[in-house]
Amino acid sequence: MSILMGVVMCALLTTSCGGSASERSGARDSAAARQFDRLVSKENGYYYHPFLRQQPAGPQAQSFALRTLSELGHAPRVRMNAAEVRSWRQGALETSSLWGRDWLIPLWQAGADRALGRRDATDVNETRAKGGWYVDSALGDDDEAARLGSTWAALGVLDALGQLDDLPSADRAATVAWLGSVAERPHALDQSSALAGSLRLLKQPVPTALAQVTAPRTGDFADLSPDARATRLADTYSYVLIREAAGKPAVVDRTVWEPVLRDGAAILPYEQLYQLVHVLKAAGTPRSAFAPVLDRLDGARLDDGTVREPDAFIGDPEASLFVQRLRALAGFPRRDPGLLRAMDREEKSGTASPEAAERLDRAALRAVTEDSAPGDTVRRLCADPNVVPTTVTPQNATAWQRTVLTCADAGAETVDPVVPAWRPNSADAVLAAATLTVGLADSDRRDLVPSWITAESLRRWARDPAPFASLYDYTLVVRAHVLLGGALDTPLRTALARAVTAHRGCPGLPDLYQVGAGDKACDLKTTWGVWALDHELDGAMGWLPDGTTRNGK
Repeated sequence: MSILMGVVMCALLTTSCGGSASERSGARDSAAARQFDRLVSKENGYYYHPFLRQQPAGPQAQSFALRTLSELGHAPRVRMNAAEVRSWRQGALETSSLWGRDWLIPLWQAGADRALGRRDATDVNETRAKGGWYVDSALGDDDEAARLGSTWAALGVLDALGQLDDLPSADRAATVAWLGSVAERPHALDQSSALAGSLRLLKQPVPTALAQVTAPRTGDFADLSPDARATRLADTYSYVLIREAAGKPAVVDRTVWEPVLRDGAAILPYEQLYQLVHVLKAAGTPRSAFAPVLDRLDGARLDDGTVREPDAFIGDPEASLFVQRLRALAGFPRRDPGLLRAMDREEKSGTASPEAAERLDRAALRAVTEDSAPGDTVRRLCADPNVVPTTVTPQNATAWQRTVLTCADAGAETVDPVVPAWRPNSADAVLAAATLTVGLADSDRRDLVPSWITAESLRRWARDPAPFASLYDYTLVVRAHVLLGGALDTPLRTALARAVTAHRGCPGLPDLYQVGAGDKACDLKTTWGVWALDHELDGAMGWLPDGTTRNGK
């Protein structure tokens, strides 16, 4: 498996791309403030949207998570519908024709029956070259390392499907002969493990010279860089596979690797976690030592039995800006060195999106995080009618409000909008009117709210959350009602308690709010809507986190 091992993006065992929680958070020490640290992406250091935590890990990471559970004696089961399985399968095979199928094996064994089938055996056999090796679309056929990796994956898929014994004798003989010729030359450990694994699957002996491989040294482990530690783990895993294929015990220094498991069980990428568990099981580590691994994987299981991997999600400026808005509402400091480093890395890499909306998010994010005056970029974008609409209608009210809010965050002015009147007599029309009202208030222009939008016109809608598609939409309507002088009377308080309170909290994120309308995923935008409403009510509903600085109105 290590032949197609992904690039290690962040440090093994010690740090993340975004830095430690204490480093990022500065003086913030409350549990409520620290929960945002859970949303730091290890990929790029930005914050990511928490609803991603309810999305399953991709096929490759999922494969290693499920393999780890099986390795530890658990029998994971998944319950996925045909459309979900089809999507997973398509993604895996688009990435790699043979290794993609290998990643699907644990899903198939766990109950996703359509992840693999007899047709896959036919397709795998069609990738076999005349020389006896197999060719994977992701690895090509240019060198021996690619051929070894592809052959190992192909034979593993055929074995899992129960089709390996049905190989025509001539095909089997050609593959065995090719592997034998390859074994006459020395190879890197990952290639040697693919060679030994392939021979084992074909029930062929592993040559003595290959089986006598020694374990990678560990005496210098403490002095290695994070990337070098990851490589040393992969090499040790390959060594163990070679020894297992040869039917010989592996000699592994448990005094080095068991502390790695203890410290890394909660944070290692799933592939490295699987490798480490396999190495330590081969070394005879007691079963009790793997309890933190099971705790992590069991805690990451979704309702359908698959496993999520929130730490691998890609963060972005929009999510990060919402985090900063929430910190501002709660009175938490917005100082965040890790976030500034993430922005610097993206700018230096040249990968930042050139789209106006993304440019505005980045510029505003830098302004609020550095607590600096708006730069020329923000001013130009906020003055551009192609970015900030100059006329607000029911159709563009949402886009206008979000853009104006971003400009207000950065301290940049926008033009006063022209607002043709519309009748707020439907849920959509009321939501548009409320969105306009909130946008004007957040940009310090409450006096520009049109006279045809009144607390009275919004009252019955504020008391009934049912017509609105999400909790966020409903909070905008109620906030607009309050901004225009609407009272927090008993009917409104009852409606709010019914609509909002039940949607508070997700695992590890107790003060964030769920999307609502049947969607239990927590969402930064929804949380902003709820917190902003309670802030407008001087905290009367108790929805703001503990330790919040009230607005003092």
